[in-house]
Amino acid sequence: MAYLLVVLVAAAVGAAAYLMTLRQGAAHAAAGPLARTSRSAFPSPAPGRRTSRVTDTRLGLGVTVSPARCGLVIAVIAGAAALAFTTYAGASLLVKLIHRAVG
Repeated sequence: MAYLLVVLVAAAVGAAAYLMTLRQGAAHAAAGPLARTSRSAFPSPAPGRRTSRVTDTRLGLGVTVSPARCGLVIAVIAGAAALAFTTYAGASLLVKLIHRAVG
C-alpha cells in the first residue's frame, strides 16, 4: 500500500510539472511570431552571379520543443519517483533504528 502511495505522489508531481511546462509553452505561443521586415540588409547581387537564399523563417514551436517536452516529462516523473522512494526508504530506516534503539 505504501508503494502505491509513493507512485501516486510521484505521478502527481510529474503531472504538475508537465502542466506548468505546457502553460509556459502556451504563453510563448500567445506572444506571436517575431515581426518580419521586407527590407534586406544585404545588397542585390551583381547580374550573372548566383546567391543562396537566406530567410528568417523558423520551425514551429511545437516541432522543436516536442522532443524536449517528452524528455522533460520522463525526467521529472523519474526524479519525483526517486525522491518519493528515497524519502519513504529513509523514513522507514529511521523508524527501524529508533525502534531498535528504544526497545
